[in-house]
Amino acid sequence: MFKIALEGMRFYAYHGFYAEEQVVGNEYQVDVYLETSVQKHARDASIPEDDIQTTISYETIYHICKLEMKKPVRLLETLAQRILKKIKGQYKDQQEEMEDSQDYHVVLQSVTVRVSKFNPPLGGRVERAYVEVSG
Repeated sequence: MFKIALEGMRFYAYHGFYAEEQVVGNEYQVDVYLETSVQKHARDASIPEDDIQTTISYETIYHICKLEMKKPVRLLETLAQRILKKIKGQYKDQQEEMEDSQDYHVVLQSVTVRVSKFNPPLGGRVERAYVEVSG
């Protein structure tokens, strides 16, 4: 099993419950943690070494987060859930394709997404608030 993480992805976005937050915007951080494995279909199948097909691409994860951050929502919970759902959907589809065409495939076993909002408007000094979701 492998653990893969992208930490500290920073975005300026327009999420928030209050109308002002949706106009002014704020800085956000997204952290994604994945657990993966590679499964063989045939007993004698060999898993190639140093092959991007045997892992999950950080670039794909980054682009999913970037696209979801561009879609304003009111709640961090909604945003984190959307990112989680997109990542799982992306790799579920790829797993089905790989199962049909190769002797091995990558299995996404779990995903955790943390979305942090810096300096949330709470009437006092708060460095950040975050929401974390796993699935």
